[in-house]
Parts: sequence; C-alpha cells; structure tokens
Amino acid sequence: MLQMWFMLCWMARKIPIDSRALRQKSWVVLLKSAFRAPVRTAAPADPRLIGSSNSTAHTDAKRAGLLAATRRMTVVMMAALPVFVIALVVFLAFRSKNWSPVLLVVVTTATLLSWAVTAELWRRLARLSDLTTLNEELRYRATHDLLMQIPNRDLLQIELAQALVASGGRAGGIGLLFLDLDRFKFVNDSLGHAAGDELLKAVGARIKEALADENVVLARVGGDELVVLMCSLTSVDHLGLVADRLLGKFVDPFMIDGVKLSIGTSIGMAVSVAGETADEIYRHADAALYAAKERGRGQAVLADAELRAKRDARVRTELALREALVDGQIEAWLQPEVDLVTGEVIAAEALARWRTADGVEIASSFIDIARRAGMLEQLMAEMAGQLWAWRRLSCSNLAVALNVSAAHLPSLLALHEQDPIGRPFVGMRLEIAETDIIHDFDGARKILTKLRELGAQIMLDDFGAGYSSLQMLSDLPIDGIKIDRSYVARIETDWRVRNLVTSLAEFARSTNMIVVAEGVETSRQAEFLTKMGIDRGQGFLFSKAIDADEFATLLDNGPLGAHLSGRF
Repeated sequence: MLQMWFMLCWMARKIPIDSRALRQKSWVVLLKSAFRAPVRTAAPADPRLIGSSNSTAHTDAKRAGLLAATRRMTVVMMAALPVFVIALVVFLAFRSKNWSPVLLVVVTTATLLSWAVTAELWRRLARLSDLTTLNEELRYRATHDLLMQIPNRDLLQIELAQALVASGGRAGGIGLLFLDLDRFKFVNDSLGHAAGDELLKAVGARIKEALADENVVLARVGGDELVVLMCSLTSVDHLGLVADRLLGKFVDPFMIDGVKLSIGTSIGMAVSVAGETADEIYRHADAALYAAKERGRGQAVLADAELRAKRDARVRTELALREALVDGQIEAWLQPEVDLVTGEVIAAEALARWRTADGVEIASSFIDIARRAGMLEQLMAEMAGQLWAWRRLSCSNLAVALNVSAAHLPSLLALHEQDPIGRPFVGMRLEIAETDIIHDFDGARKILTKLRELGAQIMLDDFGAGYSSLQMLSDLPIDGIKIDRSYVARIETDWRVRNLVTSLAEFARSTNMIVVAEGVETSRQAEFLTKMGIDRGQGFLFSKAIDADEFATLLDNGPLGAHLSGRF
C-alpha cells in the first residue's frame, strides 16, 4: 500500500497541475461518487465507423479503468480502517490485564495518520483522474473533426497503417474510397459557411447510413473531402458496390434551412497491393479521384495498374521538374509571329522547353504536372527572367510574349518592382487565357490596367476556347487577341468559323486591337486569314519554337514566307 502511494505521489509531481482547473470535493461527495459514477472520458467514437483497431482508445480505457479501481480501493480502505482500529482496541482491552489509555491514544494517532495518508492519496488520484480526462479530450480534438464527429487525416493515417499491418500485407484486404463533394464551394459562397456546415453534417449522416453494415473508418481529410477506409474488403467488386451505394446517397437533394441543395460526389478508389504503404495507397486513391473529376464528376474510378503507373510516372516527373527549375534545365524558346502579307517577323512568343539527357521536352508534356504541383508561378518567374536577360543581351526591340496566369500577375509585378530598370515591361507582351480572367474579372482588370500603364502589352490568349464575348473585349484593358488554333484548323471547311473570324477582324480594326491567328500550318489557311483581314499569324508554317541562337539566325535571314514551310 505504501509503495503504491509513493508511486502515485511521484506520478502526480511529474504532471503539471493547473490548480484553478481542479475542484476540491467534499468527502461525502467523493465517497458517494466513487461508487455511483464512472470516471469521465472523452466522447467515444462510433465503434461501427472506427472499428476495433484504435490502440489509443484501448490505452485510454485501460488507464481510466485502473484509476477507477484504485479510487474504489481507496474508499474501501478509508471506510474499513477506523472500524478495524476500533475493533483492535476493544479486543486488546479485553485481552490485556495491563491495559492503559496510552494504548488507545497511540492507536487513535495511528488511525488519524492513516486517514491523512489515504486522504493525500485520494487527492492525487483525483488530480490524475482529471488530467486523464483532459488528456483524452485534447487527444480527441487533435484526432477528430469536431463538426462531423469523425476521425481527421492524422487518425486516418494511423488507422490505415494499422489496418495494413493487421491484414498481414495481403493484397486486396484493404480498400480506400476518396470522396470529393462537387459544388460544395458554391454552397459556402452563396449560402454561407453555416449552411455549408449543416450540409456536411447531412452528408455525413447519409454516408454513415450507407456504411451501416460495413467495417469501415470514415474520416474527413479536407474541407469537402472525405475518406472511407474499408478494413475487411472481400473483393474489388465489394469496393465498387460500396462506391455505388455512396453515389446513390447523393441522388436526392439535401434540405438545408428550407433550401433544396443538389450536390454530387466524385470517388477515387484504391485497393491495397502486397508491400504497399499507407501513404502509397492514399496517394493512389487521390490520383483516382482526380481522374474521376477529369471524366466528368459524379462517378467512381478505380486506381488500376495503368492509373497507378501514370501516377508514379507523374511523381517522378514532378521531382525531376523541381530539380530542373533549380539546375537551369528549363529554357525559353521563341516562336515567331509573322506578318502574313510581308513575311516579316514582328514579334515572338516564349515557350518553355525542358532540356533533359534524352532530348528536349515541349511544354505540353510537363505543364499540367507543374500546375498540379503548384510550380507554375516558379516556372513563370524563370521564363520572365530569361526573357529580360535575352532582351538585354540581344538589344532587340522585338515584342516578346509571355504566357502567364492571372493569379501570378502580382508576383510578376513584384519581380519588376525589385528591379524596374533591369526588368522592364516595355516591349513585353503578357498573354492571358480568357478562362483565367473570368474567375476574378474585376481583380484581373485592375492589375492588367497597372501592368499596361507600366508599358506591357496585354493579349487575350486562346480567344474562342472559353466564354468569349465582345463585351469582355470592350471591358478589359487589352491590346489584342489571339484566335484559338481550333478555329484556324476549321477555317477552310466551316463557313461559320470564317464569318466569326471576319467579324473579329472588323471589330479589331475598329478598336485598334491586334489580332493574331494561332496554329497556322498551311499556306491555304494563311490565304484565308489574309482575305478576312487577319494580318498576323503564328504556327509551324513559319517556324516551330527554337532556342535563342537559332532565333537570332532566323532574324538575320530576313522575312519569312509560306515557301519556307517545307523546312519545318
């Protein structure tokens, strides 16, 4: 008993106590509550959704049970000790002929000391119990989403790793479904975050209903992203059936604050393979989710061998691309923009090229990976730096175009402000896709106006590929448009395209705008464009994108003509 007391005293000293957070209870309340009420614990997770693999919950339960049992034992000792002492004194009084009141005093003193020791033990046990409760609550908050009352990403990773270990590395024993709620951001933006929270709760309730008979873990890993971990997967078809049930739960609209909301979900599925880690299966499910979105949303896509191979290749490319940006392997190549009448090179567009050991990669082979990896801004800064350097070294007054996202315009402006003389906007064209501007039209117009005042020319790129309108052209501070190559490709065969291009040319002349046709590949296309009033073109008919040295040679050779098409 003394050893236990000393051990608990040492434990209590090791744990910092906030005395203001502890309540001093009366002995009567303590004696009653010790037997009537169990030790408080954090809100328990739903065993159907969490499963039985949570070792942390088991540890907390054992600790709470031990403390409860120790407190009950202390109460028993406090109640039994005085009875035992009194009985002992009475027994000795009857048995001893030389009984003395001193013996009663000694025994009473020992009894009081025992009570004091037991009281101190109770006090420290109460502290430990309160700290255990506090720790459980903090642990629950750290590992659960408090809105939906389900595990978060951290706990999911633990559960997934434990499930893989429990399966013994057997292929197909664990399944993962990665859900992304479609149009959830629209609900937040239009009805407010409170409505969004209620919608998430309603979604969680329907998903739990669909998973009622499954041994799964449901977790929230992002604002509108949920993951279902299937711990007892029987087959790939089993995973597909669960996915179909989940998709079916989004057919009927949700009623939130009296408003019917129709949202869907896209699902990425992955099944464990032998030797796969928790992080790998999670990433494969994420890749499948991305593929589901690309295929039109509202469907489930399985991360099969082909998709996994593509995902692994994309990861390798991403890592190599990061190194390429640091090592200077990304180069700005130039494609000329030509006067369709004279053949004179009047401008150029800078296009990114990646020089590798196996050759030179064009931008289309890695630009999507750069976008998904968040490297577009870094790539834009590298290209801009090379263009500024080229203009200084070549002393050329030729206008050079740089493709840039509207979201990265502030960064480009910041680069200029760091060195206004060495990084001028005069002579630089900024080509921005029309679909990129629509997301924040007013913000884009404001910064484009500032860039134009600093000397930059603004071109609307890929015009016609998105939500084109003449109203947009009149409202934006732009100097010209580049007709999308899809229109140029049909200009010989589609009279509607010819009429549209003719109208654009007339509008451009009336507003002093530049009109450039992209993707000119045949002399016949150049002929049609010239007749319609388009006097600028860019494409393989004149030249592909070439490095700076070849471009200098091309300029020295004089005007280009359609007769040069056979060389490219």
